[in-house]
Amino acid sequence: MILVIDIGNTQVKWATTFGDVWATQGQCPLFDVDKLPLYWADLTVPEAIVISNVAGAEAEAAVEMAIRPWKIEPYWVAAKANQCGVINSYDKPSQLGPDRWAAVIGAKTLRMANVVMVCSGTATTIHGLTEDGVFIGGLIIPGYDLIHQSLGSNAAHLSDAEGQFSNFPVTTRDAITSGAIRATCKTIESFCDDMEASGHDDVKIILAGGAAAKIRDGFVRPVIQKDDVILLGLLEIAKSF
Repeated sequence: MILVIDIGNTQVKWATTFGDVWATQGQCPLFDVDKLPLYWADLTVPEAIVISNVAGAEAEAAVEMAIRPWKIEPYWVAAKANQCGVINSYDKPSQLGPDRWAAVIGAKTLRMANVVMVCSGTATTIHGLTEDGVFIGGLIIPGYDLIHQSLGSNAAHLSDAEGQFSNFPVTTRDAITSGAIRATCKTIESFCDDMEASGHDDVKIILAGGAAAKIRDGFVRPVIQKDDVILLGLLEIAKSF
């Protein structure tokens, strides 16, 4: 059994697998990370553990404590110049976040040629991946919730309560929600246009993350939602050992 763990800014997500099939999946809020031993009490002792962490040293220490009884040395993901068939075009490859690296590798396993891999969470991260497995670069913009909440928190007479998406909103609440969705989706689709203009044909969007369901209907292009793409990338890294 392989255990893969994605420590994000708000959630810790994990999955176990036998072969290429998920056996279990779960998550807990980051503020409950110290309770992971309870969440994992029924897990079989894994053969390997692969972890992506963007939440810092405190979360890392809590996860280390939770897996200590298994006496297994985990592999902490760090982006490389080349791994699992993906080439990293960053000037300094190690500066790419481990979750972003895992997401790109996970997208590669889907065999969908030229793609834009989008993770919509606290931040919205946008990654260009060619059919040859080259991560050509990407964008980071504020996440949908950050955009939405910033208006309610910083502008008088505006609320951060969510409205309904509409092409032509006629309430302030709907206008804020629709604006946050359209700003996000149009940025992503503009990145797709740039990829195609540079010679990468028929770009597809893969969407994951906690806010994916909120922004999904704002796209003009077809979207494939694949919420386990980071876990798929972590599994692919585990299989490469």
